[in-house]
Amino acid sequence: MFPVDFSYARATGLEHALALLREAATAGCEAKVIAGGQSLLPMMKLRLSAPELLIDIAGLDDLRGVDSGAGTTVIGALTTYRDLQRAAGLTTAYPAIGDALAVLADPQVRSRGTVGGCIAHGDPAADLPAVLLALGAVVTITGPAGTRPVALEDFLLGPYATDLAPDELVTAITLPAPATGTAYEKFEQPASHLPLAGVAVTIEVRDGVVTSARVAVTGVASKPFRATRTERSLPGLPPPARGPGGPGSPRGAVAGTPGIAESMAESGLVALSDQHASGPFRVHLAGVLARRALDRAADRAAGPTPGAS
Repeated sequence: MFPVDFSYARATGLEHALALLREAATAGCEAKVIAGGQSLLPMMKLRLSAPELLIDIAGLDDLRGVDSGAGTTVIGALTTYRDLQRAAGLTTAYPAIGDALAVLADPQVRSRGTVGGCIAHGDPAADLPAVLLALGAVVTITGPAGTRPVALEDFLLGPYATDLAPDELVTAITLPAPATGTAYEKFEQPASHLPLAGVAVTIEVRDGVVTSARVAVTGVASKPFRATRTERSLPGLPPPARGPGGPGSPRGAVAGTPGIAESMAESGLVALSDQHASGPFRVHLAGVLARRALDRAADRAAGPTPGAS
């Protein structure tokens, strides 16, 4: 299928892009911003999205790159997944990002897809938003009134719905200092490589106990969300014991902690159900993946195994 007819404009700078968005909003014209196009174009071909104007911002190099310093890391919105993989020290500081990039889509998407585009698209089954949610990411939005920061969990409103006005752009994502242990696990739908369920975990471990935790889930509900009941159950517990079997073995299961279903009920979320997986199955998968991610995050928080080469 072919997309419906649309107009095209190429932005020469950030101010030009904002001006084009403002003009379109004033005229009542639906405009979409395109950079990598790996999410938008397939939806246009299926006519699930039919913008009247495409504004190409791929040439805005000022919105590209990764800058670490002063305890935070700032990722430009036009930074591609491949750029993230190649950014010096990024996946070492935030291993969960490396976990997600290793299983995200395919080489074409990793080469062309952008971090800002992924966030702004609001896909309820995208990998990276769950990881950024667990890491405590803050989205920088730029519009006519200037810039405003929004926590990612407040930015994601529902399926393909975000806190982004028609005349605004996502320009950066800021990450706080990395936690002592982070990990991401997913179970993918084979054709699309999107997660039927994916779980990202960050934990802080001090003096042999978990002091704080963030657990984020994707692919299960109408938006990526934090499993708050699970998070509150972990501080004060010893981390999963280290031992043979590797990440994902039963050794790391934290018995009796509230799970994904309780967190969803607390947040008023309902599990997705489609031809690929039922809602209960997705919730079950998320619980299994949460235990695996906790295992891996705890291993990383503890550092190299004594005697390991």
